[in-house]
Amino acid sequence: FVWKKKVEQDRAKGLSREERELAERQRREEAEQELENLRKRRELREIEREQREQEFARQRREQEQEKLGDWERREEEFHLQQAKRRAEIRIQNQRAQPIDTLAMNLRLANEKMSDEEVAAMGNARIDVDEPHQIVECLDVVSARELLHDIDMYLSLETNARNVEFWENMLVVANAHLERLSGKGGMQGAVRDVLAGKSLDELDELEADVQAKLGGEQGAVDVDYWEQVRSELVVEKAKATLTVMHEDILQRRLARLQQSKDAPAPAAGAPGRTTSEVEQRKRQRLEELQRRILQQQPAPEDRAIDGQERDMSQEMFEAEMRKDHDPSEAMFSVEAAVGTRKYAWQDKHRPRKPRYFNRVHTGYEWNKYNQTHYDKDNPPPKVVQGYKFNIFYPDLIDRTSAPTYRIEKDPESDETSILRFVAGPPYEDVAFRIVNREWEYNRRRGFRNTFDRGVLQLHFRFKRHRLLAAGMELGQPRRVRWMYAGALTFLLLVELVGLGLFAKGFFPYKKTIPGFASRADQPISMGRGSSVPPAQYDRLVLMVVDALRNDFVFSNESAMAYTQDLLRSGQALGFTAKAQAPTVTMPRIKALMTGTVPNFLDAVLNIAESDTSSSLQYQDNLLWQLKTHGNKSINMFGDDTWLRLFPGMFARTDGTSSFFVTDTVEVDNNVTRNVRPELERNDWGVTVLHYLGLDHIGHLAGPKSPLMKPKQREMDDVVRTIHDIVSKQDQRRIQQDKQAKPTLFVVLGDHAMNEIGNHGGNSKLETSTVFVFIGSTTKSQPMADRGRNALSKLMATEVPQSNLVPTLALLLGVPIPKNSLGLPLPELLSAYTDHDRLHMLQTAAAQIYNVVRTSEPSAGAVDQQQVAERPAVYASADCGRLGAVGGQLQCKYEAALAAHYQALAKGGNSEKQAQAERAYYEFMEAASEHLSRTFSGYNLGLMGAGLVLIAAAAVGIAALYQSSGAGLVHVKSRQLAVSLPAVVMWATYLVSSTSTSLIEEEHQFWYFWVQTLLALRLATGGQWRTMAQMTMFRVVRKWNQTGQFWAGEPDVRQFLGQAANVRLLWLLAAATVVLVNLAAWYVHCKYRRPALWSRTFRVLLGYASVCALVYHIERSHAWTALGAAAQLRWIVRLCVPGDLAHIARTVYLLTALQAAASCAGLRRSRPHLAPLDALVGIMPLLLLLSRPHNFAVFGLFLGIFTLFFPAHTSDTQWAGWLRPSRALVLFALAHASFFALGNSNSLASIDLSNAYAGVSRYSEVLVGVLVFISSWAGPLWWAIAGLSAVALELEHDRSVTQLLARVRALLTAAHLWQASTLLAISWIATAMRMHLFVWSVFSPRYLYQIAWFVGFYLGCGTVGGLLWLAAIVRLGA
Repeated sequence: FVWKKKVEQDRAKGLSREERELAERQRREEAEQELENLRKRRELREIEREQREQEFARQRREQEQEKLGDWERREEEFHLQQAKRRAEIRIQNQRAQPIDTLAMNLRLANEKMSDEEVAAMGNARIDVDEPHQIVECLDVVSARELLHDIDMYLSLETNARNVEFWENMLVVANAHLERLSGKGGMQGAVRDVLAGKSLDELDELEADVQAKLGGEQGAVDVDYWEQVRSELVVEKAKATLTVMHEDILQRRLARLQQSKDAPAPAAGAPGRTTSEVEQRKRQRLEELQRRILQQQPAPEDRAIDGQERDMSQEMFEAEMRKDHDPSEAMFSVEAAVGTRKYAWQDKHRPRKPRYFNRVHTGYEWNKYNQTHYDKDNPPPKVVQGYKFNIFYPDLIDRTSAPTYRIEKDPESDETSILRFVAGPPYEDVAFRIVNREWEYNRRRGFRNTFDRGVLQLHFRFKRHRLLAAGMELGQPRRVRWMYAGALTFLLLVELVGLGLFAKGFFPYKKTIPGFASRADQPISMGRGSSVPPAQYDRLVLMVVDALRNDFVFSNESAMAYTQDLLRSGQALGFTAKAQAPTVTMPRIKALMTGTVPNFLDAVLNIAESDTSSSLQYQDNLLWQLKTHGNKSINMFGDDTWLRLFPGMFARTDGTSSFFVTDTVEVDNNVTRNVRPELERNDWGVTVLHYLGLDHIGHLAGPKSPLMKPKQREMDDVVRTIHDIVSKQDQRRIQQDKQAKPTLFVVLGDHAMNEIGNHGGNSKLETSTVFVFIGSTTKSQPMADRGRNALSKLMATEVPQSNLVPTLALLLGVPIPKNSLGLPLPELLSAYTDHDRLHMLQTAAAQIYNVVRTSEPSAGAVDQQQVAERPAVYASADCGRLGAVGGQLQCKYEAALAAHYQALAKGGNSEKQAQAERAYYEFMEAASEHLSRTFSGYNLGLMGAGLVLIAAAAVGIAALYQSSGAGLVHVKSRQLAVSLPAVVMWATYLVSSTSTSLIEEEHQFWYFWVQTLLALRLATGGQWRTMAQMTMFRVVRKWNQTGQFWAGEPDVRQFLGQAANVRLLWLLAAATVVLVNLAAWYVHCKYRRPALWSRTFRVLLGYASVCALVYHIERSHAWTALGAAAQLRWIVRLCVPGDLAHIARTVYLLTALQAAASCAGLRRSRPHLAPLDALVGIMPLLLLLSRPHNFAVFGLFLGIFTLFFPAHTSDTQWAGWLRPSRALVLFALAHASFFALGNSNSLASIDLSNAYAGVSRYSEVLVGVLVFISSWAGPLWWAIAGLSAVALELEHDRSVTQLLARVRALLTAAHLWQASTLLAISWIATAMRMHLFVWSVFSPRYLYQIAWFVGFYLGCGTVGGLLWLAAIVRLGA
């Protein structure tokens, strides 16, 4: 802004420009100074105002405090008086608590009470025990309540003497609570020394301890004397309380004697006494207590006084006088009911009723007893029934009869708790009885009445029970076979249902039959049907299995030559995104057809002999190149290509893709064909598939020392191929001007995760590479050729399916009919604008044909009609159309219209770009939609499978209910299973609905294992349970698995570092030693026959050493072991030199161990066979596991060992809250699957150990080894479960109990898996259109099939039944 008038006035005054500017600056400075002064004055005023307000506020607070100070004091006095009044009322009603006794004694001694209050208290008996003795009788809960009450009195009390009393009580109560909690306390000997000393002696001892801790007496045990000093504080508090208590008793006695005019005893010398006087003081204190108790009136206890006592006694005697059956005996085995607070105990003192119970015993003349006993030598008597007579003569509410209920016994499954519940003033009473089914028929003695204050409950047990129960009572063998037959039938029904559902569920891609031809290609918009010429006439496909993008593009890559080609612009690179399942066969099919792979190919990928997934009758790129390109195709490498494309190749040299221990020859067999084959002139397409890099990943992971040498080897192959085809192309083009160059493509079929496996959908597994090397793939050299020049290629992602249309267009052949890929625009840049649009039109037309097949709402497109009205079609709003097919048709028509407009403008670059964008928008939308929904399901088969699985689950539940264990108690209408089992089952079913929880299922099992152990600890556990929780926490940290945290640091990575190699093998060796010590302990404890025991232990020791040496030799770890490497020559003398022979030795020794164990157990204790199997199977499991997991099995062994000897809880709520040992073992079996590094992704299947001892591929043998390797943890815990049953029944050795116990466990396990399978099947049906149906639900269902068929049915049921059959056969 310029003030023109002012400028003119200044000029009129004769002021120059400089003078005007100077005056203006001075004016501005003055104005700014004035503003600054105003701001400072305002700030000063604000500060003064705040200070005044603060002063006013302070004065108001002081006034308010003066007013409220007296109210606070009076409020505290009121609360103190109320507390004392509450204590007085509870004492008068004979329901005093410890705090009431302490407070009232203190009040009687130190306060002046009115005559009415003294008279009222005179009728109440008040304990005269010393205060610290009252505290030491309390449990944890009562001690905590007392501590809270002491804090309350201490905060309210103002009397100095009373404050001293409560402070000392606080010290004693805290010490007692710490001892109960196991957090502190002294050794008993030290407490005995301190107990009984006077205050003077304790002071002297405290001074000595201070001197020792002060360093005045030389070196001492500081921790010990610190504990002594802390205990001294407690003992001084007790001594002070004793002195104060004596004074209190004297005052109380004086008051009582005043009321009865009795002479008061002479008071003892106050204060601290000497040690000699302490005994006399104690005697005087006891005399005071005795005299006070004599002076106090007898209690008015209506519970045991007068009429009630007489009535109970009369009822008891009347029942005794009755005639009783000689087979009946007195029964009074009460069960602890725990501490319980009743709602009515403020009005009535709870008391237990009297009872007169009898138990009826007799002989069970079953088949076994008839064979082994007679009337002269009868069998042992068994309990056949009970008669309960509970007396309630003083029941207040006689309209409500007492009731009973049956509860599960937390200590044993053989017994149950019978609880009787009545109203006030009677407490509950419970008895432990035999857990058998009752006979409710009145004709057979059942009676349940309440008459004239007597509750009578008489019952007998049923003599014959259904199915499984009949086996326990020695019923005929027919009944046993009925139960086994019923379970077998239900499992077969479930298996058939599973097969039907799997056949209908697993998503498959509907394909367009036939093969594409040139006649199917569309007519170019506006310029006839001219076909763009091919850019190349030969193709080299170099597939490097598991080639991850960072193996080529990162700074750590060893492929220097390939990186130089990319930096110099001689090659184009991309990160190719693969789709799950990321295994070889589905990926090759996707690379050659451009489609989303069939998930069942992931399963068929393992079977080398399978030909059902062949592409012989499905359109693919190789067929197009051979048929329409007249190419001669050769293949060298992975023989999966030979199975997929039978009869396609002219010359082949296939290698097995699953012999993962071979990392050298498998690639040498390919490389030896490179130069001789490529230098020939009779080939058109050469496919090379290298497997060595993938095998290294399976064996040792992507960070293996062998990885970089293998990358350099692949880089040398790239250099060789590039040199050969470049020289050939120059010579061919010179000889024939029509000849085209050769396109060389380096790619990976999939990648690998952080441990070297693949099959899932994590970023590491799906990020592979495309590198195109050819004359038209050249681009501008990279401006930045530094260290990070190629890092941007790791972010340049393209779908792997884009390879098919790109190569088809570059080589001039039709695109396969079912392709969903898009041409890569970077490789079409060499074509003219018209040819590029025609190629995009060809690709778009092919994808639209697939859309029309999948979406009925997509109709035919008339190119002529689009050409007549291009503006209308180009501006159409496709989003308003509801059907997906209609939207895609609209986008396709808009792309054709944009194509026509670009041709009409005659080289308009903007219209050309719009047309290309329109084509790519349509193809991207269509490809994305078809990739998600192009699946077919047989809903009829799925429905039939669901019905059969549901029927099997219901049948197994009914069978389990009839087996004696049961789900619910019918009579009591209570759950027979523990609450944690129900909650765990329900939460597991709910978690199956979430894709994230399926991928992270290990978190569910880790949580529940720790929760179950914590519940066992809370309901009566010992230090053993805490040790188990600690050990499992280490197990949980050993292998990070799942999807989200799979790459997080864990123990496996720590042990895999070069600096920790010795620690890795030290832990492995320690595990081997631990296994052998466990075998020695088991055989010594149970006194096995010496010969067979020694044989078993020798075989076990040698087998475990062989398993350890196998892994050392395979990992080439001798050089890293330092001094231990000197033992190698000794090992060579004892262990076979070949890896396959070492593994076979372990297999043979495992079989010999089983034979030695059976021979040793034949004569004694055959039911303990699982204990031998528990340690005997260890060498096999260690052989088929990775070395870093050796120590995990050692931790498993430690956790299992700590379950014995068994410890149970006596608390009231332990019965329904305490999880059983079987439930914890079940959770550990599932958790161990994930603890060894497995997950619900196919990527976690470890093939590295599936070829131990296998010299050539065998589907059955390799499949079995893969299962044992993956399920090593669950298999071990399954044997541990059988071992737990054997140890529980060791004292009885009853075959019938073993049969019943194992049968119940197997049925419960199958009930879990059947209900789980039903839930997962239903969820998979509901989620069949979900985005993650292939990457999450399908792998999860495959794993569920393996759990059912392999683990539950194959190992659990068959193995358990074989064990039981052996026991019965050997006559245990």
